[in-house]
Amino acid sequence: MRFLEPWDPSRGNPYIRISPDEGYDRMNFKWEDYKVHIHDARSMKDHFMLDTHGFAYYDDQISPELVGLLRQNEKDTVRELYYPQVENLVKRATGATRVIIFDHTQRKRRLELDNQSNDDGKEQPATMVHCDQSVKGAIRRLRLNIGPREDIETVLKSRVQMINVWRPLTEPVQDWPLATMDYQTAKETDMHPCDLLKGVSEERGQTATFTQAEDQKWYYLSNQKSNEVTMIKIWDTLDGASKFCAHAAFNHPSAPVDATPRESVEVRCLVIHEPADAWFSTCEQCTSGTHLPGE
Repeated sequence: MRFLEPWDPSRGNPYIRISPDEGYDRMNFKWEDYKVHIHDARSMKDHFMLDTHGFAYYDDQISPELVGLLRQNEKDTVRELYYPQVENLVKRATGATRVIIFDHTQRKRRLELDNQSNDDGKEQPATMVHCDQSVKGAIRRLRLNIGPREDIETVLKSRVQMINVWRPLTEPVQDWPLATMDYQTAKETDMHPCDLLKGVSEERGQTATFTQAEDQKWYYLSNQKSNEVTMIKIWDTLDGASKFCAHAAFNHPSAPVDATPRESVEVRCLVIHEPADAWFSTCEQCTSGTHLPGE
């Protein structure tokens, strides 16, 4: 797996320049490859919990017809036909009152490219160990996506999470499966915010990269099917809950040579838990309906 090189924080943050100006480096760091033992989660699939491990697996049926439509990679189709299913799944899994889906990524491994020739990762499985947002990046994303009349400080009085929902579109997944790190084995010192810059120094966001450590523990779901999704914790404001999940695709050494190239869709969600005393899923007085108490 590909990790950030050993990093001294006195060097500042790692950064990646998007379309750098002439004469400027694209990155100020190197990726380093490590051999990592990745455990098969299949026999203990139901053991993992988002708030403990930072990831979890859920069964979520999807029709072959919808999978076929998603594979066409039409953004409007994904938004109109798939986003509602993801929103409902996340609400059921977390108990959240609001789910704001702000984007998605579809990946398809292209056999004509090797890992070294596709640094931007577009369309290919992401082979670098990462988390999509740092704390700073997540708050920036929250500001961009809450309603124009909402105050971010008010929203942050509730529990707010960022969760990715990853689903394979070809099955079973044998080619470049997704691996996730158990949050309980990650140290804060393993994670390093990575600035995304436009041009020379215009800040466009901040993700997280990771250095390798021997006590990190990794899992993947063997032969994952389209009706099995992986939820990945990106950010969480709740004390005591997992805060992030490092993840990456990996080249499985036992994959058949004729394995179907992996295709997947990953949907990114802001997940808001409004105060428990504000709304009831079923009114305790009239035993039906969802409304403010007393209304």
